[in-house]
Amino acid sequence: MNNRLTTLLMVCSLALALAPISIQAQDGPQNAEHTEDMTAATMIMADDLEFAALEVPGFDSGMEFAALYGDFTAEGPYALRLSFPDGYRFPAHFHPMDENLTVISGTLLLAMGDTVDESQLVGYGPGDFLNIPAEHPHFGGATGYTVIQLHGDGPFEILLVE
Repeated sequence: MNNRLTTLLMVCSLALALAPISIQAQDGPQNAEHTEDMTAATMIMADDLEFAALEVPGFDSGMEFAALYGDFTAEGPYALRLSFPDGYRFPAHFHPMDENLTVISGTLLLAMGDTVDESQLVGYGPGDFLNIPAEHPHFGGATGYTVIQLHGDGPFEILLVE
C-alpha cells in the first residue's frame, strides 16, 4: 500500500471510531415520550447524609449509620451506609439475610468465621464489593475512617455468634 492510501484508511478508521453511535430501542418508549414521575425516585447527595450512632450489643461504640432507602428493620429492600472510626473492630456475627456490601471509603477489614483471628483479615478498599450469604459468620474492622454501603432485603439484623 502506498502512504497516501494508508493515511486515508487511518483517517477513515479514526472517523468511524469517533463517530457518535445512536442506539434506539425498537419496542420501548423514546426519550422524548418518557413521562415517568421522578418524584418517586430517591436521590440523596453525599454531603446531605446524616449519620447517627448505631449501638449494637456486643459491639464497641463508634459505629454510625445513615439510612438511604427503605426501612432496613422491616421486610423489603433497603440501602444504608455504615461508618467506622479508624481502628474500629467488630466481633464475629452474622445476618439472617444476604448482605451486599460496597466499600465507599477507607479500608474495611473482613474475614469469615465464627472465631476472631486477626491474621485472617483482608483489606477491602473503595469500590470493592462483597456478597455475604445469610447466616455466614464474619468479623473485622476498619483502617482509617471507613464508610460502607449495604443493601439487600430486610429486615437487616446483626446477630452475635455465641
